[in-house]
Amino acid sequence: MSIATIDRPSTLEVVDTEAWAFDKDKYPFLSQYADFMPPPSRPVIGRDREIRRLLASLNRAELSNAFLLGDAGSGKTMLVQGTSERDIGRLYVEVDLAKMAASENGEDGSVQMASRVKGLFDDALRFKQEVKNQQGASENNNLRKKQTRGLELVMFIDEFHLLVQLSPAAAQAIKPILAESGRRGIKIIAATTFAEFHEYVEKDQALMQRLQRINIREPDKKTVISILKSIAKSHGVLDDVYDPQLFELIYDYSNRYVPADSQPRKSILMLDSMIGWYRTYPTEYKMDRHLLAEVIFDSTGVQVTFEINGRHIEDMMNQRVYSQKFAMKTLEQRLQIAVADLHDKSRPISSFLFTGPTGTGKTETVKGLAELLFGDERAMIRFDMSEYALESSLDRFREELTMKVWNKSHSILLFDEIEKANRAITRLLLQVLDDGRLSNSQGREVSFLNTYIVLTTNAGSEVYQNIAHYSQEEDKENGLAEYQKVIRRSLISNEAFAPEIINRMNAIIPFQPLGYKTYEKIILNKLRKLQDDVYRLHGVEVMLELNVLTYLVHENNDIDTNTGGARGLVARMDTEVISPVSRYINSHPNAKHIGVHVKGEMMCKNKNIRKSEARIEVGTVDKKRARRS
Repeated sequence: MSIATIDRPSTLEVVDTEAWAFDKDKYPFLSQYADFMPPPSRPVIGRDREIRRLLASLNRAELSNAFLLGDAGSGKTMLVQGTSERDIGRLYVEVDLAKMAASENGEDGSVQMASRVKGLFDDALRFKQEVKNQQGASENNNLRKKQTRGLELVMFIDEFHLLVQLSPAAAQAIKPILAESGRRGIKIIAATTFAEFHEYVEKDQALMQRLQRINIREPDKKTVISILKSIAKSHGVLDDVYDPQLFELIYDYSNRYVPADSQPRKSILMLDSMIGWYRTYPTEYKMDRHLLAEVIFDSTGVQVTFEINGRHIEDMMNQRVYSQKFAMKTLEQRLQIAVADLHDKSRPISSFLFTGPTGTGKTETVKGLAELLFGDERAMIRFDMSEYALESSLDRFREELTMKVWNKSHSILLFDEIEKANRAITRLLLQVLDDGRLSNSQGREVSFLNTYIVLTTNAGSEVYQNIAHYSQEEDKENGLAEYQKVIRRSLISNEAFAPEIINRMNAIIPFQPLGYKTYEKIILNKLRKLQDDVYRLHGVEVMLELNVLTYLVHENNDIDTNTGGARGLVARMDTEVISPVSRYINSHPNAKHIGVHVKGEMMCKNKNIRKSEARIEVGTVDKKRARRS
């Protein structure tokens, strides 16, 4: 599509905009708050329609102003620069609105904005008149020249919402200037984002009537790829691109891993980072997808090319979560799809429903996943759904959820005990699971496409009471496989659980009750960690008798599915071991060895005892006689 330009007049005046500087004495406001619009740093591609609309707006007879609306990074400033190159009949000046709003010499900038706006446009009128009266042309052909017809000025004001937000008086002051744009020959191009427009500007109808709205949408994939190739060519690296799909990958990965920014900026920034690495370390890097993956990792912390081997996922998780082989196998099968990048790109990467008694490893599995996939347990974002039991908590939940995902778009979202949430909350999550997106109260759309979603529930616990005998078969490979249908029916029929959630899940993963062997493994690891922590922090060696493990796991303890599982056992260890050890360390700062043993006979070893008087005792120890577990 061809670009319309302003007809050239028969008598041309020439203004040397590069040599011209705003005289501080003549134009104090222009010299301080404005500058000539620079030419575009690269060809403006794919914006022919928008440039035509902008030129038509500037050529209107009376209200010849425009309002560019587009997300940050969509190319609003570049569009104006490209238009200025083709609009040979006008001078384009860029106004620094943030500087105009700044406080100076003890004066509040927001209070002074109205007078500064008036002074700026009074300067513009005087400047326009002086240039119009100037005759002749510069003889220096090296300087950029602008041909003018009676000299019209175009004032570009980016972040226009600041004027309305900070100073209603300034918004009033600019209205007559907008209204007289055709007569005075001073046109205004305002620009801001959609969100800020709706929040600050849209409600002022008198202001909006003086500005013709032009929406600047993100360019399509083909256009962005053309822009990237143009940039690569201008910087001399196009012939060095090793991978023919590289530009397409830059576009796709920037959309996926930088959802908060807009095209084409986020793709351009990725390419620019790649060029920097390639120029700096040409022997180490090629312009290929591997360098792109490193750039993404540096900027977002996301491992695009998984460093983990998909075949080892199950083994790695089984080392962290005990006696849940069937759960880990089911999880691994789904994660293979994510590792291969073959999941549905319109929904979160994966969604799981973890079901089973408390204390069986559901939360620990989520922590392990966060470390496995993102290298850090803190990549897990947890919501205790019992805090959202009332419908009145819906808005708070939406804001907290969108804020946390906006700040950490690549994460695992854990919605703990989903059955305790209000049904309105559940319906909101269904939207996330279906669309992978959710808007906050300001209308900002937040992407969930880079998240793993895990819901946990204790609903249907009666099923686990009936099949608790599996806890005695902890190494059984298929575990609860044959009970999948029973568990599913139990969830659907449970009044506390929203059954529509089930059909949105990529996998429903049951966690079986734990047995004594697993408890012993868990507590043994905790005791060893206690020894390591005390020695590392205090230089004190903790000597543990073997009967401490027996006492904690077997004495006055049961494995009923309602007693809290491993979580309750760990709490018991905190009370009966870690607390007295800590007290002893604090009371004996010079101690080098601490002994922990069981005093008294345990019922679990002597069934003839009606009441156990066994207890944990902490004190000094003879290292030679003590045995460390």
